[in-house]
Amino acid sequence: MKVIFLGTSSGMPTLKRNVSSIALVFINKNKLWLWDCGEGTQQQIQKTSLKLSKLEKIFISHLHGDHVFGLPGLLASRGLRGGKNQQKVQIFGPEGLDIYLKETLNITKTYIPYEIEIEIIPLNLSAGIIWEDEEYIVRYTEVNHNIKTYAYSVEEKKDRSHFLIDKARRLNVPLGPIYRTLKEGKTVELPNGRIFQGKYFVNEIRKGRKIVFCGDTTYCENLLHLAKGADLLIHETTFSQQEEDLAKRNFHSTATIAAKVAKQARVKKLILTHISPRYSSNNKLVITESDLLVEAQSVFPETILAEDFMEYEI
Repeated sequence: MKVIFLGTSSGMPTLKRNVSSIALVFINKNKLWLWDCGEGTQQQIQKTSLKLSKLEKIFISHLHGDHVFGLPGLLASRGLRGGKNQQKVQIFGPEGLDIYLKETLNITKTYIPYEIEIEIIPLNLSAGIIWEDEEYIVRYTEVNHNIKTYAYSVEEKKDRSHFLIDKARRLNVPLGPIYRTLKEGKTVELPNGRIFQGKYFVNEIRKGRKIVFCGDTTYCENLLHLAKGADLLIHETTFSQQEEDLAKRNFHSTATIAAKVAKQARVKKLILTHISPRYSSNNKLVITESDLLVEAQSVFPETILAEDFMEYEI
């Protein structure tokens, strides 16, 4: 899996950073998911190798404009480019998302030639599973912002292992489904009586990967539970700790808060995003974006500051 940051600014775009959107790419599976879809997301996608035709799912954290204003345009452009034979798009998010999208498309007389399926998180549930298949499970939890806001985790259900294909070839194991069976650690008996045990053909067994995307929030216990042991936590960092009071008033996090969550949840890597334009290089404040990174790394060293179009592979 690979994460591509399409927008890393909070509130409004800057010359350097667009507003919130993050792509999750399933390498070799030819599919794309999005987390949030701020204004201009479709233009950001055009600057990458991503293809809207591969878009399967969109997860919306909350309904503030810098996280959803790009959604109607992106869906419309996808329809214009791909016609009627495109696969459906599933969209998940808080109450009101369906009304916002349907009314916007209706008022603007926008025709979408493919199926859109909208899944609304029930108001009476603060955490749960919103989607799963045989390979992945997506969980959500409510976080602490000034409107209904959710964080999401994407988790692989099965542990991963590296199949020793060269060893299998040396032992003349027939090509085909047998390789998959052995990779799963199972035993195979051939018609000629030869027996191969899967445990001798795999190594580097690793726990299934887990990625957590946090919508806007202050410090939140719910998020700690969701992020526990994650390979990657993507956390909003709108303010510096020096402006903690401002962060609290606006229900946002500081770099220090994001780092504390990462440390307490024992994640492997933290990436900071949703950076306030106040810290851009042309601002008059003493604090800069680089200071946010230093602040977070003083608490949690395995921290990266996101930039638009930055890629991170898990």
